[in-house]
Amino acid sequence: MSTQPVRSKSAFTLIELLVVIAIIAILIGLLLPAVQKIREAANRMKCSNNLKQCSLACHNYQDTNNKLPDLYFESLAGEPVQARGTAFFFLLPFIEQDNIWNQSTVGPYLPGVNDFIARVPQGDGTIWAPAARPIKAYLCPSDPTGADNGLWPIWGDGTDRGNWAFGNYGANYQVFGTPDVGNDSYRSERTSLTLGTITDGTSNTIFFAEKFRTCYGDGTTGYASLWGHGAWNVPYQATFAYGSSDGLTGYTNNSGLVGVVGPDSKFQTIPPRRFSPDCNPMITQALHGSVILVGMGDGSVRTVSAGVSGQTWWWATTPNGGEVLGSDW
Repeated sequence: MSTQPVRSKSAFTLIELLVVIAIIAILIGLLLPAVQKIREAANRMKCSNNLKQCSLACHNYQDTNNKLPDLYFESLAGEPVQARGTAFFFLLPFIEQDNIWNQSTVGPYLPGVNDFIARVPQGDGTIWAPAARPIKAYLCPSDPTGADNGLWPIWGDGTDRGNWAFGNYGANYQVFGTPDVGNDSYRSERTSLTLGTITDGTSNTIFFAEKFRTCYGDGTTGYASLWGHGAWNVPYQATFAYGSSDGLTGYTNNSGLVGVVGPDSKFQTIPPRRFSPDCNPMITQALHGSVILVGMGDGSVRTVSAGVSGQTWWWATTPNGGEVLGSDW
């Protein structure tokens, strides 16, 4: 009987396996930066769209209310009771967040009146205040300094469904407030401006600029940018340029920090990390490397390089300064 030769099964040698693994590792190393660049480009596009929505919402708000929204408003003693909240709260109906706005009249503090910290029942014994709602249009996906679900509970009594929600886009105090009222956060955070009374031109005036969600303001105390936070603690507000319109005096009312105005108010370019000791919540921070995205008053979005001078930045911040922006703009 003849026998057939037995063929041995082919297999990879250890050296061949190591070569394959090395090739895969090299390919991953080459592809990862490209993937990161694509992801960051998508995030930057998202942020640009968010800023555009906020700026255009101001136009629609004015069409309805004949003025721009207040940075923060609540009725003071002797005044008629009106809706209470921040500029971002007042813009909710104009960025397709009508449901949150419509639910905000349940009280108990301002029953029947829109209130950004209304205790909206969720049907299971919990409540969810409007200011605790994460709003995608107010969040930049490039910022790792705080979770999307917010900072900490508003009430802290066990009934909170959500936390104080972060806001990555600060509203310009020089536009949405009235700095000439002086160092009084409650009164000076109201504005009488309209698009037509911005004499520097809406295309030359910053309405919104990017900010970190959290940072250290004095090296020891953590602060945050919260879209629904009011004037009782300014470093937690989603705002910047808190001070006099001449750029000489930073305000301190209801603030553990001094507001920053003038050329020193230019945005920071520092690594985004949670509670960065170098971060100042009274100014803005670049979220996309060495550039910052800003929403202008005409609804456009501008990419501003770190090379812009502090003077030019401040001139773009003031709505009625009469300055001509520098060539670095």
